[in-house]
Amino acid sequence: MNTKNFVLTSVILLAVLSISLLGCEKIDQMIPTDTTPPMEAKLKIGIIQPAHSYTTFSQGAETARVQINEDGGILGMEVEFITRNNQLVADEPPTSEASISAANELIEMENVFALLGPVRSTMALEVGPIAQQAQRLMLPGSSGSNVPESGDYIFLITVPNPFQGKVMASFAMNPDELNAKTAATIYEEGDSYSIDLVQAFETSFEEIGGQIVHSGSYSAGETTFTTLITEIQGATPDVIFCPSHQPEVPRLINEAQQIGIKATFLGGSAWDDRERFLGVLDDSTVLDVSYYPTNFSVATQDTSVQEFVNGYMTLYDSPPDGVAASGYDAMRLLARAIEKAGSLDPAAVRNAFAEVKDYKGATTISHYDANRHPVKSIAIQVIRNGQVEHYKVVAP
Repeated sequence: MNTKNFVLTSVILLAVLSISLLGCEKIDQMIPTDTTPPMEAKLKIGIIQPAHSYTTFSQGAETARVQINEDGGILGMEVEFITRNNQLVADEPPTSEASISAANELIEMENVFALLGPVRSTMALEVGPIAQQAQRLMLPGSSGSNVPESGDYIFLITVPNPFQGKVMASFAMNPDELNAKTAATIYEEGDSYSIDLVQAFETSFEEIGGQIVHSGSYSAGETTFTTLITEIQGATPDVIFCPSHQPEVPRLINEAQQIGIKATFLGGSAWDDRERFLGVLDDSTVLDVSYYPTNFSVATQDTSVQEFVNGYMTLYDSPPDGVAASGYDAMRLLARAIEKAGSLDPAAVRNAFAEVKDYKGATTISHYDANRHPVKSIAIQVIRNGQVEHYKVVAP
């Protein structure tokens, strides 16, 4: 090749190269720069749900999941639930072994981002250390004040026992309500929830001048309570605080009435497994004029509450209860924390969750205190004509 042809060829090649580079630059300008790391199409959340009790917890969470996915998911990801059962026998409570197994499987095998549940405090205390070690947010349906002590990745959703106990003690002694001066308390042996709540009630009742005249217990699975209620009858309390679970509590109240006890029964949020609680006895009017606190009232007219109620009734054709409200708020609060963090970094999401303020969903949460307890109102319900009715709301 002579010098003239070489120079001409070089000029042509340089021109082609310049055009190519210019084209690439224009293409680069057309493609937006995305420094966000690729994320999975689905966000997996684990639920630990008893198969035969408090089932509205997962139904409330499912209501939130459907609404969130219809709105585009979380950070563009579709939310997927993976559920494990921790109540293997219908007539027996959930077990620690099944709860631990469920948590390990959801975290280690399914690699879920967070856990919703367990519902009962005794099981939540078993699962808490597992979630904490794995840095998975755990949002239980339980109200035990000591549940979050496992670590800073565990937050209560429902009204904590100290506030429940304080409210019910004040309600019992209020001259415009029950005007009680004396009380008996009953808890389920080995049940962290009822033990914690009875302690909170007794402390508050005595602080405001009341007298605890008897404190007794029973074992899960008992069907007769003759010795216990005979002792209580002899103590003649004005009110009996018995915050534990079905089926024992309705049977105990029925037996107490049969032997002539006239004291007003008071319960805890565990009573709000209402379909099962009211279904234990053939005639639930035996439970009339009993009161209990709950996380939620369907009578609230806030737009956010009605969005929950309408969504729940569309899916399940029945009104939600306080247990369902906890499941709904758990999922909604988790979504809010992830969106605020802008990523799936566990620590960032945990920090965003801790900073929740003025949340409105099925319930309203002002903020979280240093114990990771929600600061929120509580509703008192009354049983009339064998059905639950809203009675009043008590602010924090």
